[in-house]
Parts: sequence; C-alpha cells; structure tokens
Amino acid sequence: MSWTTSTDDLRLLLNDGPTDKIRAFKRVFGDVNGVNVRFKTYEFRRVTNFASIADSSPLGVYVNGVKIPATSIATDLPETGFFSVTVPAIPAAGAVVEATYYVQFFLDSELDGFLRIAANWLGFADSITNIPQGLRPAAIQYAAGEAYQKLAMRFAEHSSETYRLEDMPDDRRMEIVAQYKAASAEAKTQATTLRDQNYTRQGQSLAPLFGVYSPRITDVAPRR
Repeated sequence: MSWTTSTDDLRLLLNDGPTDKIRAFKRVFGDVNGVNVRFKTYEFRRVTNFASIADSSPLGVYVNGVKIPATSIATDLPETGFFSVTVPAIPAAGAVVEATYYVQFFLDSELDGFLRIAANWLGFADSITNIPQGLRPAAIQYAAGEAYQKLAMRFAEHSSETYRLEDMPDDRRMEIVAQYKAASAEAKTQATTLRDQNYTRQGQSLAPLFGVYSPRITDVAPRR
C-alpha cells in the first residue's frame, strides 16, 4: 500500500501541527509611537492569520491587554510575521502591543524534503510512497533527524542578523543548538536500529532459523 500520510506522520512526531505551538501575549516588534502601523511577530513562521481570526477567539493582537478586532488588521503576512493595522487602530505612543498566535517550524515542502533524504538513505531513491510498512518507522526517525539538524542551524544564526536587538547570551543559544544536534543524532541512531531490526526479523535476529534435535539416550542394559 502506498504511503500517503508520510508528511502528516512526520509532523506528528515533530510535534509541529497547526495547534501544537502557541505563543501567548508575546510582545511584537515595531515602533509604538502613535504613527507606525506595521509590526512583526518574532518567530520565523506564524500559522495564525490576524486578519481572519474570529473576534471570539483568544488569538489575535492586543493593545494594552485589549484585543483589537480582525477588521482593524489591514494586512497580515503570517509567512514572514509582518502585519499592519488600520489608521483608526494605530496604538498610542507607549502602548503595549502583544499577540497570541500559533507557530510552526516547518512547511510541508521542507518535511517532504527530509522524507526524500530518508528514502534515499533506505535505498528507495526519491520514492517515499513506495517504502514498505516495516521500514516506515525508520524513515520517519531519519527524517526527524534531518529536521532537528535544520533547527540546530537555525538557532545557531544570531538573532541580530534578522532583528535590531541584542542576541540571547551565547551560552543559552549554543545550549539550544546542542540540544537539537543531540536530538538529531539520537533520531538517526534510532532509525538505524529500526532499519536493521526490520531486515533481521524485527528484533529476532538472534533467533535460530533451524532446530537442533537433542534426543535423550538411556542406559543400555548389558547382555547376559
């Protein structure tokens, strides 16, 4: 049977679904001077679109703790984090502008790329859909290892290369990088184990494929 759920399966393992990662009442970037209309959320990929979220939802943009309606959002670009407000909704100088939203680390296209690498590692070229069921756990783990490696590279990049702010302390940033590198190595080790188990009777590689006949020999009575 063709493996048609590989992307969803990998996203589930990575805990990267559309509602898995929430950011609550987080400050946004942008001058709050009574004139500026454009702001930006911090993360590199936001899922929530402020311009279409229901007013009854806790998700959205807040000014001094009060949520502004979706109609007050003039434009929103979740893929970059930029959004702008209408002129009547411009925050007053010194106001606190926050937002509550969901984020995701990976696009489907990125996950598909990690899965293609896993398919190549298993010897199936780029055909992830043809991986047999017994090897799919190994493919998922290897793809997860690639995903964690990419996260390590992302966090290794200084925030000041994107934002005008001081980076987090190097020791903290490098701790996060090390954690993702360790997760990548662990996932690939697990992938190798799962692959080998599949080819060695799924964990029974030491079980003999033949039987040994051990008859019981009784004492022979002497001839009289």
